[in-house]
Amino acid sequence: MNNSKKIGFLVSGITDEFTKPLCEGIIEEAEHDDVDIIVIPVKYIDREMKEIQDLYEYQYKTNAENVIAENIDVLIVSADTIGCLTTKENMMNFLDGLRARGIPILLAASRREGYPGVVFDNKVGIIDGITYLIEELGVKKICMLRPLYNNSDIEERCEAFYETMDFYKLPVEPNSVITTTHSNDYEADCYRLMDLNPDVEAVFCVTDAAAMEFYKAMEKRGLVPGKDIKIMGFDNSISGSMITPSLTTVEASPEMLGRRVYKQVRRILEGWDIGDSVVPTRFILRDSFGSFLNRTNVDKKILDKNYLDKYFHRIFYKYENVPESEGLETLIQYKTFMNVLIDYVNDADFSPKRSAFLKTKLDEFLQTGALAFSDANVLLAYVNRLKQTILDRFDDYEAKCSVYNTFSGLSERITMILRDDVIKHEKMMSDSFMALKNMVEDTLNFSKGDDESYKNIVSNLSHFGIKNAYVYIYEKPIFHKEKEPFKVPDKLLLKVAMTEGEIQVLPPEEQPINLMDIYSNPYITDSKYNMVLMPLYFRENLYGSVLYDLTDITYENGEFLANQYSTAARVIDILNK
Repeated sequence: MNNSKKIGFLVSGITDEFTKPLCEGIIEEAEHDDVDIIVIPVKYIDREMKEIQDLYEYQYKTNAENVIAENIDVLIVSADTIGCLTTKENMMNFLDGLRARGIPILLAASRREGYPGVVFDNKVGIIDGITYLIEELGVKKICMLRPLYNNSDIEERCEAFYETMDFYKLPVEPNSVITTTHSNDYEADCYRLMDLNPDVEAVFCVTDAAAMEFYKAMEKRGLVPGKDIKIMGFDNSISGSMITPSLTTVEASPEMLGRRVYKQVRRILEGWDIGDSVVPTRFILRDSFGSFLNRTNVDKKILDKNYLDKYFHRIFYKYENVPESEGLETLIQYKTFMNVLIDYVNDADFSPKRSAFLKTKLDEFLQTGALAFSDANVLLAYVNRLKQTILDRFDDYEAKCSVYNTFSGLSERITMILRDDVIKHEKMMSDSFMALKNMVEDTLNFSKGDDESYKNIVSNLSHFGIKNAYVYIYEKPIFHKEKEPFKVPDKLLLKVAMTEGEIQVLPPEEQPINLMDIYSNPYITDSKYNMVLMPLYFRENLYGSVLYDLTDITYENGEFLANQYSTAARVIDILNK
């Protein structure tokens, strides 16, 4: 039996873009401690069930009832995500109910009175971004697009906007701030902002999601972000970095926050009384402000050794979130390569030996894995701007040809690495799709409603790198309507256990498990683990839950897997009857 300390983490959804990096930060920081992490998705508190595909997702909230003081030592709660669509009072009642069970609670990315938490300093990055608009780009008319719902993060972001505009004595008219409805009228709100503010120069969108919607509205009106209106988001989402033009944003690093969260958990386990802890945010300049590489003063600085640090931190900003020693080594290799390159240009020595030496230094830099920490769009723009600046230094045709050939080789080397990463990702996604297809076919490949049939639920999980899975079934399905109280039975039936890849169907006399042992049953792996608990339900009927390893596939397809297993549990129950 696994006797490690159990750390529960209540999140909204396992597939949410914010959840994965936050979990990864927690898990990385906890790597050397004797603790197990259990991620427990609960979706949303009091969500209005309209305009969504799954009208019965409220069943996820019952997942929280699997958390009791006897099976969880510390509970982390992502309160602002699971409570973003409810009132502050209802969210506080939910938290107070959890605390009444006698469990120490730590909030992640949320600030609530009476509860310690780890929060972002939302204001720093926003102030830097708006300051850049005003001081560097000379922008005066800035509007704000904000979502309807409220939480501490959203409120701080809005405050930062007002405070910065006030500092620069720039007026914020009532029509300059538009609150979106986060529904089908989202696009209309974007049009309304533009119509009410025809002289708008820049828009601060309080989330990247809002910025994406503003991009769409601009496109339909023939406007270009960065050229006609400058756009800034907040979140540094993957989609924001990949859209064209790339989105200027504020990075609130979930990984960094996750690491800080677990450091606070460690202190709780050691008996400390803790308060709030703050994680900084960072302004990330991209092309929706107009590329900083296209500005007139760039050519004077891009080959100036005094500005190497500035460009490194603009392009490889993700090194802000790794240990200082790792980032320092890469910075040194980058500056070494750039010094060699600048000397190569200043000396105008284009001999094959000098070019080969330059390529060697590039390879040494790339071998540090730096590209994984870059903003690819900014990196490629930087390389192209660097090439053009160097070409402009020479009037001699042969010199231009030498520079062009050398630089084309350097550009191709970088592009090939980026392309190979994309190909690897696409292959992984293709393999994942085929595994999912086979899983769908095999999950329902049974004809009897007996315990052996539950084996199908875990039989294909090994294809997703999952070695441990435990299927808990209620003695009888529980009929549960939205907003009705729910209580997990004290006894669950552990039908199937997969431990380190070995699957066993338990005999009836060994199946009953107390709720307090759900994360440490007699068959659970003795190894340190990170798992997710997913509810098994079909409409109003709850059948139980499945606990299994947290992997990359789980983050991407966890809800799909749970839906398939829920279908299997329902069919088994029907056949059994």
